[in-house]
Amino acid sequence: MDKRMNLLLLKLGFLLTDLALINLGYVLAFVLKFGWDIPHYNFVAYISTWPWLSLSALCFFCFYRLYGSYHWRWTEVFASLVCVVFFQALAAMALSFFFRGFSFPRTVLLTAPFIQLALLALWRRAAWYIERRIQATRRVIVAGKLLDALALAEKLESATGRLMKVEGVVIDVLSGPDSTPQPGQFKMDGRNPGAGSGAFNPPVLGEVEDICKVLVNVEPEEVFVCSTLSQEQKARVVHACVDKDITVSLVPDLYEIMLARVRLKQVDDVPVFIIGHLSISLEYMFLKRVTDIALSLLALVLTAPLCLLVGAAVKLDSRGPVLYRQKRLTLQGKPFYLYKFRTMVDGAERESGPVLATENDPRLTRVGRLIRAARIDEIPQLINVLKGDMSIVGPRPERPFFVNELVKEIPEYAYRMNIKSGITGLAQISGRYSTTAENKLKYDLLYTKSYSPARDLAILLQTIKVILMKDRAS
Repeated sequence: MDKRMNLLLLKLGFLLTDLALINLGYVLAFVLKFGWDIPHYNFVAYISTWPWLSLSALCFFCFYRLYGSYHWRWTEVFASLVCVVFFQALAAMALSFFFRGFSFPRTVLLTAPFIQLALLALWRRAAWYIERRIQATRRVIVAGKLLDALALAEKLESATGRLMKVEGVVIDVLSGPDSTPQPGQFKMDGRNPGAGSGAFNPPVLGEVEDICKVLVNVEPEEVFVCSTLSQEQKARVVHACVDKDITVSLVPDLYEIMLARVRLKQVDDVPVFIIGHLSISLEYMFLKRVTDIALSLLALVLTAPLCLLVGAAVKLDSRGPVLYRQKRLTLQGKPFYLYKFRTMVDGAERESGPVLATENDPRLTRVGRLIRAARIDEIPQLINVLKGDMSIVGPRPERPFFVNELVKEIPEYAYRMNIKSGITGLAQISGRYSTTAENKLKYDLLYTKSYSPARDLAILLQTIKVILMKDRAS
């Protein structure tokens, strides 16, 4: 109880400090404009709106999950702060107009965000460093087939900045000796699994059948269960952890993804789960289409000057067309031609055939590398949205060649085409460039299962944050 209370007080301290710095940013902006002799009627306009300004800031801080983000990398925290300050600036302009605060100086509204970002970045950087030092390391174990368990164990330690300590792995006995890792196969540098120096080989604590004995010996705070274990083995681990009051985190397989958001009904005295369809209702489809048309038209108008500049840069940088067409598949496997600004040399796949782009692809042009990093190359897909080939939010469309290959390997991959493809999606804001096709599929299916207009709005707002983070863009 004391630990939970301390955590609650810590979050409350963060919240109050954040709101104080947001409002201090407005006050300092007034001082920059007027000096210390601030006109009364100007400052009253701020005073009358400060409760609403604070409330909107609180909403943005919570939406971007900035309370309890000590396990994030600093770049992710800073990207979230940029988004908070940007949307807070828009909210401040809207609130000043709504409350007829015409004496709220526009120069204050324009300079305050820069001051707020500087204050928040300094405070949050120090807090991030201190919080990671005072947080107790969480002792965990991983259960799964050997190679899967080792890969997940490495990710847990590297992604959390070593705030999780993997005490060892519990393996599926069917993995056998052939799954034994070679020396140096698993490495970690705190950034990307599989790179760096220092072999990462947590000890094998036992087999899944011995999970009760392992829990008694190790006394972990949490157990992670890999998706590749059988249902019987997962049940064994979960039951053992529940008996010992230990937290269990399960990596879902595709079958378990299907069980997400199930509804409960009763047939006589028998409880029954209704799994439901992997699709969007007709009412939501109509609303989604209307929203797509409105947003894509608005975005095309706003980005028209940028598109002209990018088009000229692409044309001057290398030979070939400005726009690149590529066949993709959308709803129910319907083929269409996707438009992008060309980022690669003309005829990049003429000799190699279909090849997936890599993070540092040598086929990228100089301009192409820049506009791809900023995701500007995606803007022409708004034309696809207007034509009805795509939606703004949905699973990313894939090429027929790769779809055929992936369906052979993962038959459930075909389910992601039960809805229209999108420019951005849950997999894009939750995964990384190197996220596997299976994990991206899980996010796509979860999006379909949990669709709502509010979910689309949340994904769009989170996409802005992802654009600011190079390694999260995909």
